[in-house]
Amino acid sequence: MLIAVGVVFKTPILQSFSNFLIKQDVPEEADAMVVLSGNAFDRGNEGARLYRDGYARRVICPGGNLERAFLIMGDTVYESELLKKNIVRNGVPDSMITLLRYGTSTAEEADTLLGYCRAHQVKKLLVVTSLFHTRRAGKVYRKKFAGTDIKIIMRGAHDSQFDENYWWKDEYGLIALNNEYMKTFYYFLKGR
Repeated sequence: MLIAVGVVFKTPILQSFSNFLIKQDVPEEADAMVVLSGNAFDRGNEGARLYRDGYARRVICPGGNLERAFLIMGDTVYESELLKKNIVRNGVPDSMITLLRYGTSTAEEADTLLGYCRAHQVKKLLVVTSLFHTRRAGKVYRKKFAGTDIKIIMRGAHDSQFDENYWWKDEYGLIALNNEYMKTFYYFLKGR
């Protein structure tokens, strides 16, 4: 009986694993948008689209990790720089982008952004990340910004390598889901 139920309901059961990770808000106009480092292509594409659609006037690109592929060629390129390059490639004026070469994790980037928002009187911050990352990043940002009058709006970018609704059909989806659950558990243990 359990096997029959598993076969019949396999798709909704597996989708529930990804649905739990995805928690985004309805987009609304914000004072600034931060596009989190870690996936310059997909996150950058989504950030540029949201900018072109009028959801933010400024774009912030944090990220202090070096892109390892460039190190092989002897170049020093930060994730934030690669992200900015993709956003500019997608039609956002260079002058509207702020580069912050700091932050090697979601928590560190949230720390950096809190200081930036306070210094620049940002009252609404649109945070763009990957779909699977929206629940954890949202929790980190809302906790970090608690007690301020800064509103956090979470948006997720679809991954170009797999379909989040059918993550189990692709190795990239399996790895992405596994990594996000591991990081969610790690952040839970660290109290973030």
